Amino acid sequence: MGLGKTEWEDIQIKLGNMEAPPKQLTEDELFDLIQEAAEMAADAEKNEKLENASLEQLKEMEDDEDEETLEQLRKKRIAQMKADAEKNKFGELYHISEPAYKSEVTDQRGIMVVVHLFKQGIPQCQLINQHLDILSKKFKATKFVKIRSEEAIHNYPDKNLPTILVYFNGDIVGQIITLKATGGDSTTVDDIEWQLKKAHAIKSDLNEDPRISAAKKKSQKSRYSSNARVDTDSEEESDD
Repeated sequence: MGLGKTEWEDIQIKLGNMEAPPKQLTEDELFDLIQEAAEMAADAEKNEKLENASLEQLKEMEDDEDEETLEQLRKKRIAQMKADAEKNKFGELYHISEPAYKSEVTDQRGIMVVVHLFKQGIPQCQLINQHLDILSKKFKATKFVKIRSEEAIHNYPDKNLPTILVYFNGDIVGQIITLKATGGDSTTVDDIEWQLKKAHAIKSDLNEDPRISAAKKKSQKSRYSSNARVDTDSEEESDD
């Protein structure tokens, strides 16, 4: 008498020639698994709520949660708030003078400092001041300052203006000398943001030089217009 199908499959499974079929769960086992998953999901949701709660929300939870847990979370939240405040403590373009250059720029530690050397009456310097004013509010972890060129570097030539210097721990780690590389009078705030990102002065979301992106868009628009004209010409020929 030969082996039954089930016996043959058992042997093949033991030999490693077949995979064991998934275990069939009883109704009670299935219910327990569902219950366990629901409890895990509830715990995860509760933990996420605690982790993301503000100080006010933690206070409201005092009657429902363990006091020691809440106190640890309060300390953690306060420490995070202090760190965020320290990280984003600037937020404006500061105008400094020669006596403050050392303390406000070269003596700074652990932060990036962007310095604009400018001169009144030069339109491109005014343009950069406008752009840096916008960027200073966007990237508050970086310190942005402006100083008259003759105060920063005596006899600094006007032909090099505007000049942007990037400092870290007292060293110049990046620079932009004039706006020749960014389009001159047509330099945009995105152009300066990209240059500052390349110098690691800011953490920007830009992934490509804005001038290249603009050229690509212009090229695509031109191709689209050309294709549209070709299609129109073809239709006119067909009508003839």
